[in-house]
Amino acid sequence: MSLPDAGAFSEQYAGMASALRAWAVLQCQAVLGRYVEADDLVQEVCFQAYRSYAKFDATRGSFRRWVFGVASHVAADMLRQAARARARGFGPDLLGSHAGGVPEDATTLSRRVARDEGLLRFLRRVSELDDEDRKLLVWRGLEGLQLAEVARLIECSEETAKKRWQRLRARLQQLPAANELLERD
Repeated sequence: MSLPDAGAFSEQYAGMASALRAWAVLQCQAVLGRYVEADDLVQEVCFQAYRSYAKFDATRGSFRRWVFGVASHVAADMLRQAARARARGFGPDLLGSHAGGVPEDATTLSRRVARDEGLLRFLRRVSELDDEDRKLLVWRGLEGLQLAEVARLIECSEETAKKRWQRLRARLQQLPAANELLERD
């Protein structure tokens, strides 16, 4: 199997690395955090996305949406692995080492993003949100799901989801990092 173009992958990844980091931190504040750290989750998503990069088709959607699709599968797989390990009476060993399988540019960028002060301020602000607003932020703001899908997930009308998203986005726009992190409407 030939490796994908590391430069092309890293260039696209650079545009959404902060959003992926924010997503991973938020995922690890829930159940997944019992089994994996945000840094490891980002590394695994990056590895899986890079390994599958040849399957990315820009005519079917943005790179960002595609990576978050990969990320959702990775998180679900980790939770399944943890459940199987618990059922067998073992502690979860969720990740193999994929450090060598990720382009160096992407790994370096992920490390730098983890220390970004703007991102850390954004995450502190997000930690103050209620559960529904955090879900709205993850699904609409980071993953870029359509409002109709978000409305179904949070069990409200599309118009209600739209208004809640507009209010939440306006509150978050006070943070400079929000412009880089949030999906463009």
